[in-house]
Amino acid sequence: MNDASSSINKPDECDRREYTLRFGPILNHNGSVQFLNRSIGKELTVGLNIVDQEFQYRVQAEFPAIVADLVDLAVAIHASERLAPQNLSEKSRHLHIVLPVRHPELLSAEPFRSKLEDLLEWTTGSEWAFEFQKRTVSGRIVERQQILPMVPEGCEVALWSGGLDALAGLYTRMKMYPERPFVLFGSGSNDSTYARQKQVAKKVQSIFPNRCHLVLAPIRLNDSREVPKNKITRARGVVFTLLGAACAYLLGRRILSVYENGIGAINLPYRASAVGLDHSRSVHPLTLLMVSEVVSELFGEKFQVKNLFLFSTKAEMCQALATDGKSDLASLTISCDSPHRKPEQPTQCGYCSSCILRKQALAAAKIEDKSRYILPHGERPSEDPSLMFRHMLAQLSTFRRLLSTSNEIEIRWEALRRKFPELDDIVDRASEVEGLSPVNMQSRLIRLYWTYVSEWDIVEALVAGDLLATDNKQQISHKKSLYKVERQRYD
Repeated sequence: MNDASSSINKPDECDRREYTLRFGPILNHNGSVQFLNRSIGKELTVGLNIVDQEFQYRVQAEFPAIVADLVDLAVAIHASERLAPQNLSEKSRHLHIVLPVRHPELLSAEPFRSKLEDLLEWTTGSEWAFEFQKRTVSGRIVERQQILPMVPEGCEVALWSGGLDALAGLYTRMKMYPERPFVLFGSGSNDSTYARQKQVAKKVQSIFPNRCHLVLAPIRLNDSREVPKNKITRARGVVFTLLGAACAYLLGRRILSVYENGIGAINLPYRASAVGLDHSRSVHPLTLLMVSEVVSELFGEKFQVKNLFLFSTKAEMCQALATDGKSDLASLTISCDSPHRKPEQPTQCGYCSSCILRKQALAAAKIEDKSRYILPHGERPSEDPSLMFRHMLAQLSTFRRLLSTSNEIEIRWEALRRKFPELDDIVDRASEVEGLSPVNMQSRLIRLYWTYVSEWDIVEALVAGDLLATDNKQQISHKKSLYKVERQRYD
């Protein structure tokens, strides 16, 4: 194991990095995957299991085999992405996946396989090829159980990360629909994440008794401590939504809800040098559209993954918490891109893009941020913590300039799309799914970015205080004074 794992870390001189992952049947216990790094000829075996017993919470007595195959597919994508090293500056990673499933004829058929491989290339920047074989062992425990339906009709099924957007979105939806039950689905492979998901869900349940239920399906990689893991998990959103789609389908729903602010979901580049997968596409509108198409093709009926807050800023999502005096709930959540695990340090860094956007949103929503961050509550990092903040300000300057060109929607949109061409793709491909005309969707996206700029204009000085270097204290003090004046005008 030591020799194999150390070999995987060695730089590869080939133009093409090739990995083959041969999965055994996906099981609750004693499952495994053989991982072959073909570029250096090294192979190892890693344990792999899913804890999916909570899928017994469903409306059908029998567990559909095609749903079990979808679960297996998501687990295989997760393990492959974690085990196969990736460098975003290299576009030559190729993954060959061999996976036993119950219906290989359906997963091997076109256009399902092409849609799946296109989705993964879009989200990860790598080439994926799947070989589906016939599964010959019996199903997992939950598949062998027949149950009585135990789900209330008309529930809303939503992805549940336990983050600030998930909390704010859920709270807003529960206030909007006081009679509606909610089922929250969480997954991943990190125990601290699960603990956070449970903690935040439990708090919401105490506010809205008997109205929401949490379903968790952890994925476990075993015997892999000495195997280096790929930290650039661009397929994480795909895995999450595929498993969430399985959960929704089992509950009799054909829509899976996502609660994510539009700025973070679209995730436009902060700087001119950023390309492609420098930015995650986990819940990008086109990613959700492509996942919807993949699931619909497999199930043979229409299924939709829908972001209900695509046209809202993070601050707007948090407004319901502020209005109801539930601001303290925000401090239960984590937003950091790379949460820290050292016990003497806060979990959140305070200077990544997600932490900065969190600070901005809470300030704009007039919510006191009681979260603890490494900056300013821990040891100041050796690298410049203001770098991402400056990139975000540069992007804001671009938005402000483009949106100030005219008051006419057509001219504003033309300015935006020239700078950010992917906005055109979003409108062209997703407007019909959103139930909007292209012009109406353009208008709503313009409003989204203008609102975002306006929020920053008010709170920039407050957010800047912790991020700018100490030799700018006088400048920071001046900005905070301006912030107080602006805040009075805002109030």
